[in-house]
Parts: sequence; C-alpha cells; structure tokens
Amino acid sequence: MKKSIIAAAIAVAVAAPAANAGVTLYGKVHVSIDDTQHDFNSDYDGIWGVYSRASRIGFKGTEDLGNGLSLIWKAETGYDFSDGGAWDSSGRNAYIGLTGDWGTFLYGRHDGPYKMAWYSTGIDMMGDTIMDANGLASVEENRFSNAIAYVSPNMNGLTFAAAIVPGEGTNNATGLTDGISVGVMYSNNGLKLAAAYEDEGDLGDNADDNDRFMIGAGYTMNAFSIAANYVDDDEDDEKSLNVSGSYSFGNNKLVLAYGHEDNDGGSDDVSWGVGLTHALSKRTTAYAAYASTDEEDTLEMKTEMDATSGFSIGLIHNF
Repeated sequence: MKKSIIAAAIAVAVAAPAANAGVTLYGKVHVSIDDTQHDFNSDYDGIWGVYSRASRIGFKGTEDLGNGLSLIWKAETGYDFSDGGAWDSSGRNAYIGLTGDWGTFLYGRHDGPYKMAWYSTGIDMMGDTIMDANGLASVEENRFSNAIAYVSPNMNGLTFAAAIVPGEGTNNATGLTDGISVGVMYSNNGLKLAAAYEDEGDLGDNADDNDRFMIGAGYTMNAFSIAANYVDDDEDDEKSLNVSGSYSFGNNKLVLAYGHEDNDGGSDDVSWGVGLTHALSKRTTAYAAYASTDEEDTLEMKTEMDATSGFSIGLIHNF
C-alpha cells in the first residue's frame, strides 16, 4: 500500500511540470528598515518601522498558437513581506492577450502607456525605496483596470503604445474611450527618449481637467547615467521635474535624485535623495538611502504615513 502511494505521488510530481508547461512563477521581495521624521506632526517625529515596498508574487504564461502568434497572460499581486501572511490589497497587472511580429494586444489591468513612457527614461534609479522618483516629485502614474492596449514591436529602438479604458459606469461614463493613454519611447546606444499624453476623462474625480503630458530623456555612458522627466498635469494644476544620476563602480552604484513641484496654489517644493546600492548577486541587492523634502511638503515614501525626511536600509531579491 505504501509503495502504491509513493508511486502515485511520483507520477503526479513528474506529470505536474508538463501540465504547467509555459507557466512561470516570479516575484520580488523588497523590505526595508526605516527611520522617518514627520516634522509636520510632533507626535510622529522619529519613527522606526519595517516596510514591505511593492513586494509582489506573480504568474505568467505563454502558448504558441502557430504562424508566429502566441497567447500571453499574467496574474500579479502585491504581498506584504513585513507583516506576512496577508495579500496586499493593491491590484497589480493582470491581463490576457496576443503577441506576434505585429506587436502585442492585451486587455485587463495594465500600466498605462503614459506610465510606461515615464519609467522608460530610467528616471527611477532606486524605485520603490525612500528615494522613489515619484515620491520626490509626485507624478500621476496610472495602472488602469479594464484597459484595452496595444504595444508596437521595437522598430530600430522606437516603440509606441496606446490604451483605451471604458468607464463601465464610473461617473456615468459608459463609452469605450472614457480614458485614453498614449506613449512613444525610443532607446538606442545609451540614449532614451520618451513622450506621453493621458486623459482620464470621466474616470477620475475632475472630468474637466484630467489630462497630463510628459517628456523625458536619459543617457548612459560607461559608468554614468542621467535622466530627467518633465510633467505638466492639469488635474493637479501642477508642473514637476525629476532629475536622477548614478555612477557605478564594481558591484556598487551611487545614486543622486532631485524632485521639484510647482502648482497654481503657490507651492514650490523641492525634494532630494542620495543612495548607495550593492549587488550581492545577480538577483539580490542591498542598499542604504536618505531622502528629504521641504518642511511644508511630504515625501510619498511608501511607509505607513508620509514623512518629511528619512533614512532607510533594505534588501531586494528577485525570483
């Protein structure tokens, strides 16, 4: 009896990979230890915490349909590795689609082309850390549910992406193109260029001013990289500038980042950060970083609450 059970278990174990051929399990574990200052609230001045920073687990797969056509799909969700045992409520990319020499068509939940273009310049050199570029200068970057998107093939370094988003009754929006997002990206010989436009239309809270425009550029030469993005956002009546630079030496990288926000309300906020990363392996990185902003502003540091400055040490492991 025991031999029969063991034999059956072995048979299942051998058959499982075949049944799941083309499916990949992947993810990222990113957890930091932070000391943050909250000068705008004396009750929270100087807080130590352990934070899971956009950690995630996902599954993705592909099936060859023949004639150069493949089906693709992805299901990804956040996971809180600091508290453990609880799925993060934030929805990440989850979609199905088709891909071939003509490009990729997909629908579901996906990063908007505007967001794709914003990141394509390499501006976020220490993404999801206390130095996250979107925390130093707040930028609207959307991951849309119900998106219907097309991404072109790489044409000598040039890529185009577009998405439409039906409102499905949000704010009484019932059309197929209640939201639109387009982006153009170029990358060749160390040079990166990007431009994008997005209009949330009736998807957002302010249907009259829900559009934004961005341009950006990045360049890498040997050990040096630099990137800059400019955003004009009508929704928040805000203009923002991000600049990042890095220098690599050995397994280390020194990163400097700057963010500036200016809006019609009269605020003129400046934020900055400095960080050092060390590659422990191809998949594991350790880092230390410090970020600060004007006292009247707050950094979106992906902590339990926003802060005006903070020091962070962390580990990132990709699998």
